[in-house]
Amino acid sequence: KMLARTCGSGISQRPAKKAPMKRSVFPLCSAWLLLLLVLCSLQLRPTDAQFGVAKAKGKIKELLLQHQADLAAKQAGSADVNANGDAQTNPNPTQDILSPKDAADMEEILIQASQDEETMKMVVQMKIEMRDEIEALGSEPSEDILRGMLHQLVEMRFVEVLFKDPERAVEESIKEGLIDDKKKIKAYRKDPALLETDMRKGLYFSFISLAVAGGYI
Repeated sequence: KMLARTCGSGISQRPAKKAPMKRSVFPLCSAWLLLLLVLCSLQLRPTDAQFGVAKAKGKIKELLLQHQADLAAKQAGSADVNANGDAQTNPNPTQDILSPKDAADMEEILIQASQDEETMKMVVQMKIEMRDEIEALGSEPSEDILRGMLHQLVEMRFVEVLFKDPERAVEESIKEGLIDDKKKIKAYRKDPALLETDMRKGLYFSFISLAVAGGYI
């Protein structure tokens, strides 16, 4: 089982069983940068820099879906051709990444994040510390960013369902190999809410980091 490690929490992210991703979320060329973004989001200290006003409701959703449409159009214009000269069908078409509900849910998270002072201080410092790298990655709509954000969103939804029964959530997480630190296991069994907090925090910061790289916040 391929499990994505959550930085600094001692737990791993469990892919949703019906997650829409059928291939690797990040190509090797950009994986290092996204990892750095996540690390920065978890470790950077707040700054006193000023941050901008949140985008109006509906604008982020519109931007996400427009980027998806732009990528789909670009993909359609550069279809691969097989040995017989026939156009190849992409098994993961870009237009199928986000549904309108996905985009609306992402927008809600980002609007709330933009109203949180500590999150926005972190975002500002990330943009300052990694300006060149973020600009290079976010210069055009990125399919990898959209897929990555969706993956985090799916995981957030999974956590909502999982922790309807906190004790069972802890045992299932241990059973699935999501927690491998004995001290963490003991702490989570004693206080299941701690596991939920750590999971939510890791997913949230990963999502925000990707949104920063994509220019959505």
